[in-house]
Amino acid sequence: MRKIPITGNMTPIDKKCVDAGITRRELAQMSGIPYVTIDQWARRKRLPRDVYQLYKVAQALGCSIEDIMEPEPQEDGQPEARDTPAPEAQQESPEG
Repeated sequence: MRKIPITGNMTPIDKKCVDAGITRRELAQMSGIPYVTIDQWARRKRLPRDVYQLYKVAQALGCSIEDIMEPEPQEDGQPEARDTPAPEAQQESPEG
């Protein structure tokens, strides 16, 4: 069975598959999500929209949904930073 090639531009789903030593087809069987859907997510041809499908894939990979989601690119083309508060949410520390 053909394994997933390791590249620098891998999706989080592919990285988790490599870590688990499974193929996309095996992930599809384990999660119950159609292979075509997982393959299109991994090739970035289709965005995951159904949280229940993401949950089933994450469960099969033994991780959380956040671990397999890619950050959405911002207008400048850079991925959105995680866990960074918005500028208006930052507060100045009191002096004294």
